[in-house]
Formats: sequence, structure tokens, C-alpha cells
Amino acid sequence: MTTRLTRYLSLLFLQRLVVVALALVALLGVLDALSNADKLPAGAGFEGQMRYMWLRLPALFDRIVVFAFLLAALLTYASLFRRNELVSISASGISVFGQMRTLAPVVFVAGVVSALAIDIAAPPSTRALQAWLGAGALQEDAQTPEKLWLSDGPLLIELSSMQKDELSGITIFERNAEGAVVSVTMAETARPADGGWQLSNTSQRRFDGDAPREMSFWPSPQTPDSLQLLLASPRDLAISNLLALSEMRGSGSRPSGAYLLWALNRILLPVTAIGFLFLAVPIMQVYGRRSNADLAVAAGVAAGFVYMVVDGILKTLAENGSLSPVLAVTFPILVLFCASLWLALDREVRK
Repeated sequence: MTTRLTRYLSLLFLQRLVVVALALVALLGVLDALSNADKLPAGAGFEGQMRYMWLRLPALFDRIVVFAFLLAALLTYASLFRRNELVSISASGISVFGQMRTLAPVVFVAGVVSALAIDIAAPPSTRALQAWLGAGALQEDAQTPEKLWLSDGPLLIELSSMQKDELSGITIFERNAEGAVVSVTMAETARPADGGWQLSNTSQRRFDGDAPREMSFWPSPQTPDSLQLLLASPRDLAISNLLALSEMRGSGSRPSGAYLLWALNRILLPVTAIGFLFLAVPIMQVYGRRSNADLAVAAGVAAGFVYMVVDGILKTLAENGSLSPVLAVTFPILVLFCASLWLALDREVRK
């Protein structure tokens, strides 16, 4: 019976997970396309809107996937309640913890598949959007740096934007041995060349008394690919790139901890999904009138929103370098598991 119950509950959960994820992604996709219609090139039309929505799918799925797991678990138990199957499961001697164990494997596997899908699909879609609309199209909030700063030996470089392989709005600050700025070189555009970047339409101001010099070449190990990674939102990069960038110092407008933060967030996605399952199961241990189940679903959704708000605040602090990325990722998950286990124990005691 346990094997059949596991299959039944797993199928019930997966069906609801797929439906909820598709519904949330479709809703967010439409809203995202409408709010960012001004970023599309003139004459893009319906085809351009569809292309934009398609390229944004992996990023939108990443934003809703954890909440989709919670909703799927809540709706699974709401279905069991409406069919009077929850009473049968409880009467057969399966405890709250037993129900958690029954669904945990399928939730964990679904979480792993979701994390892998995001890790595989998000980076190429981000690169395609950057090549099509520029890095500005990926900015989602005011915290996203509008310009990129690089440290290259005695040089500090400010980049305004990147379209395909061409940089625009380049400002190069040259420093002396004491760290004082001795010259500022501005270039309209730069294109990749052997060993660096070819600058065009340059002008220079010097502060050390020397005459301005023409600087038509910027020697740098940076490539278009490496700059695209630095310009992209950390959340839209692959885990391998995030871990590599977290070891970098002196390049990029974000602290290195921002990259470690989102690498850990994706690696621990299956664990977070398990935590939401453990939260949903004791919340949905309701019997009696149908309104009780509806209230339980509402309570579960409210708890999920509280978690996401707190989680978002901690991640924002970690992205700014004000909080350890490890603490920002693991603390909400630990609190989620502790609260879930406390609720499960409470339900067992009340039986």
C-alpha cells in the first residue's frame, strides 16, 4: 500500500507542479513583456514580443519555482481533502512525518531537475537577450549597476554599455604609484582586438603636467564573453560561472559574495523545495468542513510570502556586501525547517 500511495501522491504532486509553474510563468511572462515593451527595437511587433517572452522564460521560471513547489504541495493536499482521501491516509496509520517521507523523494528530484534546467537554459537566453537588446534590457531593479567598473593594473575602467561585441561610453582612469589619478581617457566605442580593445574617437585630459597622449588601444585580458558575464545579473548565470566569478577580485561592480550567494541559492534549491513540502504537510492536516482546507491553503500561501520577503531582504543585504552570503542563504532555510518540524510535532501531539 505504501508503494502505491507513494506513486499516487507523487503523480498528484507533479501534475499540480507542472500546472502551477506554467500558469505562473505565463502570467509573469505577459506582465514582463508589457512592462518592458519600450526596450524592444522599433518595429519589433508581435514576433518581437514573442521572442522576448521566450528568451525570458528561464529567468522567470527561476523567480517562481520555489513558490510553485509550495503551491503544488498545498493544492495536492487540498485535492486529498476534497476527495476525503486525507482522512483515509491518516486512518491507515501514516503519520505527518510519514507523509513527509512519502513525498520527499519526488520533491527533491523535481527540485534537482528544476535547478539543472535553470542552470542550462538561463545563461544562453541571457546572452541572446544581451546581444539583441543590450545589457540594459536585463536590469530588473534599481540595485542593478548601470555601469561596469574594472580594475586593470594601474587603470580603472568605466563601461556604460555593451551591444554584441562593441563597448560604448568607455572612461579610463590612469593612476600613478601613489594611487592618484594622472589622466582620464574617454572613448566613444571599443571593439575587441588581439591582446585588448581598439578604442575609437578618444580624448584625454591629464593632471600631471604632461601633454595629452593619444590612446587608441586598451591592453586587457578581458574578452567579450568575460564582460558579458560581469554585466549580466548573477542570478542568470550558470553555477560554474558564479563560482569562478566569486573568486575574482577587482573586476565588476558587485562584491564577489553576490556571485557566491546565487550559486548557493541554486545549489540548495532542492533543499528549499523540501522545506516548503515539510511546511505544507502539517498546515494541511485539517479535517471537517471544506472551508477549513481553504483557510489552510491561504495560511500556507501567507507563510510562503513571509518567507520570500525575509529571504529577499537577506539576499539584498548579501548582494550589497552587508551580510555573509552563506548566512543569507542558509538561515531562512534553517528557520523554514525548524518551523515545519515544530508544526509537524504539534499536529502529531494533537491527534
